[in-house]
Amino acid sequence: MIKQLSKALTASKSITGWLIDETSTHATQAFYVMQKLETTRLVDTREYYVTVYKEFTDGSVAYTGSSSFTLSHALTAKELEAKIEEAAFSASLVKNKQYNLVEGTKKRSWNQKPFPYEPLDLLDKVASTFFMETEAHLRFNSFELFHTTVTNHIVSSRGVDYKKTLQRLNIEAIPSYDGSENKVELYRFYNYSKIDFELFRSDAQAALSDVTARYAAKAIKDVSKVDVVLKDEDLHSLFENLIEDYSYEGVYRKMTDKVIGDPIQKDVVGEYLNIDLQPSSKEDAFDRDGVLLSPIKIIDNGVIANYYGSNQYAQYLGIKPSGNMPMIFVAKGKSKYAAMKRKPHLEIIALSGIQIDMYSHYIGGEVRLAIYFDGKEYHPVSGFSFSGNIDKCLSNLSLSKKTVAIKGYEGPKYILLKDMDIL
Repeated sequence: MIKQLSKALTASKSITGWLIDETSTHATQAFYVMQKLETTRLVDTREYYVTVYKEFTDGSVAYTGSSSFTLSHALTAKELEAKIEEAAFSASLVKNKQYNLVEGTKKRSWNQKPFPYEPLDLLDKVASTFFMETEAHLRFNSFELFHTTVTNHIVSSRGVDYKKTLQRLNIEAIPSYDGSENKVELYRFYNYSKIDFELFRSDAQAALSDVTARYAAKAIKDVSKVDVVLKDEDLHSLFENLIEDYSYEGVYRKMTDKVIGDPIQKDVVGEYLNIDLQPSSKEDAFDRDGVLLSPIKIIDNGVIANYYGSNQYAQYLGIKPSGNMPMIFVAKGKSKYAAMKRKPHLEIIALSGIQIDMYSHYIGGEVRLAIYFDGKEYHPVSGFSFSGNIDKCLSNLSLSKKTVAIKGYEGPKYILLKDMDIL
């Protein structure tokens, strides 16, 4: 199929460049209801995501337009030609400032080591590990596991010919607490790049503890200002929001007035931030444009060290592209988790999302579930928001020594935001 597509794209007079992304997915899936296996499924798919490029001028301005289409089955030569012509016409309407496609090196491939165990055997072992932590009234109502092997092969008109094969294990779970008064549930999603049964056990215990807290949660009272502890997925969201304006596109579109060398942490009395972007593994070696990936430091001791992003916007800024990398890496801190919890605080369990606005100096979020420590006792609470000044938070951060590795983020498991307003 790649040969057929390459031949047809090369023959087209209506385009000036092209890129094919072939994605092959092999997945083994298991679905449990009330912790009983209901069904298993094997999935094999192969799709071709084709992008065509058309260079043209309008007046004295040069543009590079692009348009994409997806194929999941073979077409006749005439059907394929019509598809390309349709995309070429669409590309001629897109007025992106001119840029060059990525130039390929030699043909290369990367293969991540397969997980141990046969897929169905592995899913059964993982499910059993989670279910061992349950009780009659505290269990997983729904538990779905997905062992997936994905191979991406990209080929372009500029000589890119790269292939990578990556493994992942995903779990969608609904832990529930069936009490005398009512029944409550939570949704949990897990993404694992390695097999670690101790981690599975720990995640199961945390999920069941969280839904138990959700059952007992009440409205928070008589708290107007308190320290807030964030963890795990909320930290991924926090740091992603914190650096998004420093992408090539953000800088090009003037979403920030900061430049390399400017501090994002001022008058620091807490811990400094060090934030890198990295591939998810050494086998995750290139992005969709064909840029070869390597780690890049974005924040160095609280100071902007580099911008980051795609080939297109890197060229608009006149710098070498970092490529689009999926992993935020934050250096671990100096603080012990126990020390963060000595004074009254709120530890967030479930947050509807965190918002940051560097220009209005705002940070905040709507809390679905948290644990409040009043100095003596712990109380599950829900149904409120917190907010504060992002500049003050960044100047007095506490970052945990304990780290976590989840989808898209590796770094401190906990951070402490001081003196947040509770609304």
